[in-house]
Amino acid sequence: MSLLTLLFFAVGKAQRSVESDSIKRTTVATEELLRDMMFESFQLYSEGDFQGSLKNNLATIKLAEASNNLEIAHESYSYLGYDYLILEDTVKALEAFEKSYYYARKTRDSRQIANAYTDFAAVYVQDSATYEKGLHYFKNAFTIYHTLKDSSGLHGSYYDYAKVLLSRGEKKEFNEVVDSLMNYSGYSELNPGYKARSYNLKAQSYLIRGDVDQALQNLNVALELGEESHSNFILEEIYKIYATALESKQDYKMAYAMMVKYDSIFNINQKDRSYSESRKIAAKYEVAEVQEDLLQAQLEKDLEQEKVQNRTIINYILIGVILLGLGLIVFLYYISRRRKSYITALRTKNIQVEKAKLEAERLAKVKSNFFSTVSHELRTPLYGVIGLSSILLEKNKDKDNLQELQSLKFSADYLLALVNDVLHLNKIDSQNRLENHGDVFNLVDLIDNITSSFEYLRVQNNNELEVEYAQQPPHLVKGNSTVLSQILMNLIGNACKFTENGRILVRIASNATKDNDCDIKFSVQDTGPGIAPDKVKQIFEEFAQGESKNITFQGTGLGLSIVKRLLRASGSEIHVESALGKGSTFSFSMTYEVIEQESAKKLNIPLKVYDVSELKDKKILIVEDNQINQMVTKKILEKFEVQCDIAGNGKIAVEKVRDNSYDLVLMDIHMPVMNGIESTKEIRKFSKVPILALTAVELEEMREQIYNSGMNDIIVKPYDVKHFQQAILRSMATY
Repeated sequence: MSLLTLLFFAVGKAQRSVESDSIKRTTVATEELLRDMMFESFQLYSEGDFQGSLKNNLATIKLAEASNNLEIAHESYSYLGYDYLILEDTVKALEAFEKSYYYARKTRDSRQIANAYTDFAAVYVQDSATYEKGLHYFKNAFTIYHTLKDSSGLHGSYYDYAKVLLSRGEKKEFNEVVDSLMNYSGYSELNPGYKARSYNLKAQSYLIRGDVDQALQNLNVALELGEESHSNFILEEIYKIYATALESKQDYKMAYAMMVKYDSIFNINQKDRSYSESRKIAAKYEVAEVQEDLLQAQLEKDLEQEKVQNRTIINYILIGVILLGLGLIVFLYYISRRRKSYITALRTKNIQVEKAKLEAERLAKVKSNFFSTVSHELRTPLYGVIGLSSILLEKNKDKDNLQELQSLKFSADYLLALVNDVLHLNKIDSQNRLENHGDVFNLVDLIDNITSSFEYLRVQNNNELEVEYAQQPPHLVKGNSTVLSQILMNLIGNACKFTENGRILVRIASNATKDNDCDIKFSVQDTGPGIAPDKVKQIFEEFAQGESKNITFQGTGLGLSIVKRLLRASGSEIHVESALGKGSTFSFSMTYEVIEQESAKKLNIPLKVYDVSELKDKKILIVEDNQINQMVTKKILEKFEVQCDIAGNGKIAVEKVRDNSYDLVLMDIHMPVMNGIESTKEIRKFSKVPILALTAVELEEMREQIYNSGMNDIIVKPYDVKHFQQAILRSMATY
């Protein structure tokens, strides 16, 4: 690749970086200094001082990493890669681009990831052996830029791609890419030099097609923009193509005039090229010395770290051997003492087994009935505890009480999770197959939301959590998203809890099947302690947990049991691959219907997010017999300036709705005098006001009865406040 082309890659990269969103600031002084250093690197590169640019980039990287400025680190490594590329060291260039891509991913900024893809493309398209790989990176960048509607990024990438195709003589693809390029050449903030190059490429496209007149029109625009840019290199390209076009037109006189201008400016540019080439040659030797010093310093550092690591390993081995020996002695002594008592106990247990079997069958029936009965009685007080603790946390201004309030909230949430797990397990046991509610959801967004919810636990255990897509998954699918979320939350949660200082990888592979269905395989792989072969079946039992010396692992031991039963009820099964000391992989497959974009538009998918400020001055009636829950619901609504009224039972609610005007009614189900179902039926005889069931009952048991009574929606207590807000706003919007 020529020096001029590489320079344009770097300059294009600079423009896209400058136009990206401003970075989150650490300190103003460090931010301004880093930006100044970045600009200095760009200036040195543009002037041909590649050695100065390289040294400045290394200094910028060091400061950016020290101040944890991920965006500047990404851009600096990118600039460093172009320094190495211009010095013809592609190995070093790729190493720099890999680091740039690493920091781009850490920022989670799609635009920076796309910029990193164009960097990789700049290297790989130079070699025919890796040309296809380079095109792959170009196309990945296009996809992201189109999603972001980034005109600058699309213009730069299409220009780079078109230049590559032209140099390889791929005329048809070149013409198609130039057509796409021109869609973004009118971008108002694009400087004249970039526009001139675009029109020059368009003129070459027309010459390839044989349309000389259109080529000349584009060359006139390119020449005007080139003169405005004051770049002799751009004018040189234009004059050369202009002369070729005039010659094809058989206007030899004007073609000769253009060639004269071309020769004149070529001679001027040749001096600059010679000077730049000489500086590049000199820089190679100077950079070699810098790299040698850096390599020597790194070798010394690595040697010192290796010595420390070796000493640590030896100490751990000695301690392990001593502890193992002591443990073995204690274990043998314990076994000898307990053996006799075990034999006696075993005989007694065998006699009791038959009685226990009959009793267990009876208790199983009792358990099922019990869980169904107490669902409402457990969740109702929990709603009060969670709601009040949340309110106290928001109002708390005393730092001395903060820890106690947070502990109260955590304990209430943990208890709710336990109750839900137990109730859920019982519900699964009572059903042969789960109902498919037919949710339409974005699979990628669902996976991102699930993985992001474990960010705190990931950081706490110093783990890496990554998602890998073997193939591009469908955009929208139809299926039971709740079941998928419950399965993945349990599997990823276990991986995060039992893995420390390791890596957790979530893989998704999709394969299209017949009738527009898609079979999707999910797997969760960790580098945790692993599971012994004889314990694999045991971990799927209720209240069973993996063995570990780490007492910080908390849970009910229901997670994997719920996963197995959910998959079995969904017509699938869980697979486990594990080895002690190496980690575990849990995998399963689910089949979903693929929803096309046009089909999705016809479905009533509640994608709109309502503004919570719309709740201001709305009048809502709270129908609830529990005074604590009345207070919790009222305080939550009053935070959003809602006017609240209270009714202690369904009969009072009917009278209040008849005598007053409300924007919405929140209706409990189980109440004295008149329950929520009967009250709603009475209200529907004279009013269409939106009514939402606000209840702690088991949803599946009452869903049909609630909707048949005339209620608009259901909110299960305890609830997420944001979902609570949106459900209210969505119902009022249709009233």
